[in-house]
Amino acid sequence: MKFTVVGVGPGDPELVTLKALRAIKSADVVLTPYSPRGKFSVAERIVRENLPEVEVVPIAFPMLTDDAEREKFLIGELERIGAAWRGKESVVLPVIGDSALYATGSYLFSAWRKLVPELELSLVPGISAHQLAASRIGAFLAMGTDIFSVIPCTDDEGSVVSALLRADSAALYKPCVLKEALPGVVSKAGPWRRVVRIERAGLEDEKIYEGAAALEAACEYLSILLLWRR
Repeated sequence: MKFTVVGVGPGDPELVTLKALRAIKSADVVLTPYSPRGKFSVAERIVRENLPEVEVVPIAFPMLTDDAEREKFLIGELERIGAAWRGKESVVLPVIGDSALYATGSYLFSAWRKLVPELELSLVPGISAHQLAASRIGAFLAMGTDIFSVIPCTDDEGSVVSALLRADSAALYKPCVLKEALPGVVSKAGPWRRVVRIERAGLEDEKIYEGAAALEAACEYLSILLLWRR
């Protein structure tokens, strides 16, 4: 059986590739990730707006940081929906952004291999959130010899600062995790010429904050902070 993780872009239903749509349409099973807390699945929304005829099988993804607990949960989910995928040749998992960058498909593949050791993996790339965010404000992320870094705020604060210090421009993923510590972290790695936070980029309720407002404590999970040193 082949398991394909398909990047469907950062949220805007128009920013999905033809190859991604073709992979989804031709699959035997289409899984759509959702939070156990019942939150809306952005990936499923993108699929339904482009391919309304495709049937999907929802699978829960836990917000867990412990690898063992997360794998146990996902194996339980795979067992729960086993009737949908056992005996099939191709299964796809649409994920927001790119399939190879912070994609939940990696966790699912690792857990699935415990049940199906011969499971084959395939990736279909998609547009990442920082690409859409930069386009929404008409800014080039990096030019010439600029060092551009993509940094998860889920790392410890010291590591985030260290990574920022080596960058000429950067994209901070999930800045909401840092909460009130965000201004201090950014300041320690400064100075910065421009700082912009984009929330829910490409969606109807998109919000853009610049300067000091961009560093205020944020609670939106689908947010990204862009920084330029020069």
